[in-house]
Amino acid sequence: MGEQPGVQTLERAFGLLETLSRHRGGMHLLELSRESGLHKSTVHRLLASMISLGYVQKAEDADGKYRLSLKLFEMAGRVVENIDVLEAARGALEDLRDSAQEAVHLVVRDSNHIVYVQKLESRTNSYHLFSRIGMRRPLYCTAAGKSILATLSNREVSEIWNQSDIKQHTGNTITELNALYRELDDIRGRGYALDNEENELGVRCIAAALRDFTGQSGAAFSISAPIVRMQDDRVAALSAEVLATAKRISADLGYRERGEDDNEA
Repeated sequence: MGEQPGVQTLERAFGLLETLSRHRGGMHLLELSRESGLHKSTVHRLLASMISLGYVQKAEDADGKYRLSLKLFEMAGRVVENIDVLEAARGALEDLRDSAQEAVHLVVRDSNHIVYVQKLESRTNSYHLFSRIGMRRPLYCTAAGKSILATLSNREVSEIWNQSDIKQHTGNTITELNALYRELDDIRGRGYALDNEENELGVRCIAAALRDFTGQSGAAFSISAPIVRMQDDRVAALSAEVLATAKRISADLGYRERGEDDNEA
């Protein structure tokens, strides 16, 4: 059985919207017809309907190009505003917990701190961390916090540092701003952060920031384990999973890497 006429019309209309989205400067009718493979009269009819609904605009000057309106952006904004980071991250973090067989945390930034909003205990290892949902820690001394700091400029990091109560939680805690700058440069280079017993003795963590549709980071996740199970070779093995998980969740939050959908003519 062939496609229903209504379904075919919808597919063609959405196809035209996607084509227009790839051409920032707009397109002429003949260009749309050629790229979509649809007859000029079909394209004109569909565009007329989308103009009447407010999704497409036609230039009133001699240019005569068709462009997307802001209506789709407004709709997308409402969708993104309703994305819950807990819901978006849950499946991916459960997969990571089961693969790593270690505890996984999700945190959100709150001013100069992070707040733990999810803790997934290992199903196989009995070691229990002191972390708990609702716990608040400074950004500068945790892997998750540092991964968020690494998405900011040094000026922003300096402002946060100056507003923070810098304490030596362990002998490994970074307490000098220049040392933190160097650490953040390393994080930016490799894409993930480490907590080398800086917050809790005997515990090492690997973390990555999550970005939303604006490109900003207000959340991060981490894998935490006793240092005896988190030596350098284990960190290296887990790093690829951490980066892949960060990319997966960030995509669900609406983040697109620069150039990912940039097929502008």
